[in-house]
Amino acid sequence: MAWPLARKVSAALLGILAGTVATTGFFTYSKLQSVLSALAESRYGVVVYAVKHNAEDQLALGFPLRQLRPVQDVIDRMKVNDSRIRGIEVFDASGAILFDTDRGAIGASVPPAWVRAAAAAGNHPFAITDEEGRIVGLPLVDSLGTVDGGVVLRYPGVHLDDLLGASLGGLARQAGLVLAVFAALGVAGSYRLFGGVRQRLETMDSVLGTVLAEGADPLPEDEPASFETDFAGFAVKAHETIHDLEDAMQDVERLDRLA
Repeated sequence: MAWPLARKVSAALLGILAGTVATTGFFTYSKLQSVLSALAESRYGVVVYAVKHNAEDQLALGFPLRQLRPVQDVIDRMKVNDSRIRGIEVFDASGAILFDTDRGAIGASVPPAWVRAAAAAGNHPFAITDEEGRIVGLPLVDSLGTVDGGVVLRYPGVHLDDLLGASLGGLARQAGLVLAVFAALGVAGSYRLFGGVRQRLETMDSVLGTVLAEGADPLPEDEPASFETDFAGFAVKAHETIHDLEDAMQDVERLDRLA
């Protein structure tokens, strides 16, 4: 069964609107993901900077990095103050862990990627994402500008994923509501806008069917002037013209046979 014009227009408008909403939602979600990640890195970056500042102040006094015992107290206190912090590590230029909120990890080595990130960062923060979560860190730089190691803070990405999931659910609900409202308005507007067109098309079809079947004007002669009467007159004249052309073609064919 063929769809009426109003329904086709409504479906086209709804498709365009759905595509627009989906595209907007995708870019909004991507932007939100970027903003939340930046906020988390900025928040935990403050903690890392406090540890870095404490360590570098003692380095400036000439103490070796591995002898900065107060740093252990600082990182322990930072972890206690924020339950979302998974761990804070202080390592030297070779990657050996000197101080850690997990005392059992002291003496082990951090992943080489952390050492490379600290060495390449200069005096700027760096961020790493791995299978276990997210990492934000800062290099430890002595008074001569040499990178002696780094400070890294590990925090779970699950919290950000939960926030993004909740935001995505909210976006989906809002998008569904917008689509539902505009779909209803589009259908109602299309039927109202194209209702007259549909009626005229039905009238044209009916008039053409009557004229082709009976060859006469289907409307009374005293019918007031309107679109229906004008089209009926056109249909009758068109039918008569076609009939005259058929007669002329038959005459031509008859003359050809006599020639």
